[in-house]
Amino acid sequence: MGSSVEMDVEDNLAYVTINRPEAMNSLDEAALAELDKHFSDIAASDEIRVVVVTGAGQKAFSAGADLKELESKSSSAMLALSERIHSLYQRIEGMGKPVIAAVNGLSLGAGFELCLAANLRIMADSARVGFPEITLGAIPGYGGTQRLSRMMGQGPALEMLLTGELISASRAYELGIANRVVPQSDLMNTTKLLAQRLAGFSPLAMRVLLQVFYLGKESPQQAGLALERMGVATLFASDDLREGISAFREKRTPSFLGR
Repeated sequence: MGSSVEMDVEDNLAYVTINRPEAMNSLDEAALAELDKHFSDIAASDEIRVVVVTGAGQKAFSAGADLKELESKSSSAMLALSERIHSLYQRIEGMGKPVIAAVNGLSLGAGFELCLAANLRIMADSARVGFPEITLGAIPGYGGTQRLSRMMGQGPALEMLLTGELISASRAYELGIANRVVPQSDLMNTTKLLAQRLAGFSPLAMRVLLQVFYLGKESPQQAGLALERMGVATLFASDDLREGISAFREKRTPSFLGR
């Protein structure tokens, strides 16, 4: 039996692929455990600078949690699982390395929550996303009720959550969920080009930028501005910033080492 989640590393890029196409790439506990292991390895790696996460095939990024597993869970077991996945998705969002979700098809529930935890989302024009949990008598449990409204505003978020209706990739772009929408055939190439561009920047500056952004958006503005001041001051003590300025003056491509 193959892996539920595969990881391949190419240069400074990690490709994490949910590999359960026979189950619409649904996230059972084994797949979630593998995601956890891969992202722990990515966070500890000095080589990997950018991550692309996607689903196998063209039908689904991930159709969500595995309902066969969930239907037998007790309230306390579901609470424990939700806590574990909150921790995983928070690590994905905040580890300081850009994570790009290449949304190749249907993305529902826990799968959509994984998309929202990524820092950027590139969607195939055939993709559809949403939270159908309310139709089952449930609510999103892996961060969806919180990340969605912070990304697109209260009104549209509540409509998606309360109706359980799915939206198209073009509507997701209009609402600010998708960064780009491209033809299905162009999805991985477009995502790879973006990932390569990000990987060429200073990993130290990227980490500081992401930390300041995510900590700042949950803080009062004055606290966020203080974080920004400390972040930029930290970078002015780095070799990467000196390399960036020297390369600009010498009209060459900088070589950033992350220090």
